[in-house]
Amino acid sequence: MSSIISEVTDLHAKVISDGVMTGTTVITGTAFELKGRSHVSYQIVWTSTAVGTMNFQVTNHPQPWLNPDGTATSLQTGTANTAATWTTLTNPSAFSALQPAGTAGSSEFGFADLAALWIRPKYTNTSSTGVLQCWGAARR
Repeated sequence: MSSIISEVTDLHAKVISDGVMTGTTVITGTAFELKGRSHVSYQIVWTSTAVGTMNFQVTNHPQPWLNPDGTATSLQTGTANTAATWTTLTNPSAFSALQPAGTAGSSEFGFADLAALWIRPKYTNTSSTGVLQCWGAARR
């Protein structure tokens, strides 16, 4: 799966598929190129007893051709050989109640009026185990 999703129309895609939540695993999802889409929503579904935190990162680097693990993809050419710096957004307090907290469940995280060029989800497991799925959508 490509680590970047960029389309002309509204976006909707599975951005984390069967992410293994164990120990202190960090799972980084596929990035969306927003291209003027300022409304973004992520739905996560997890199994088992995982405990952890879903965060979201943005970058304004014009060509962040990176895999979720930070390595360059084959798309990187010429002057695009600069790795993007991803900045973690500060989660609103309302997001606290939406985090995986020891039982299977699901949550939706929504953002309005984003101005960043790119966004991606990033989950950090704290304890226990589970499997994570994440779908994202973005529109103007």
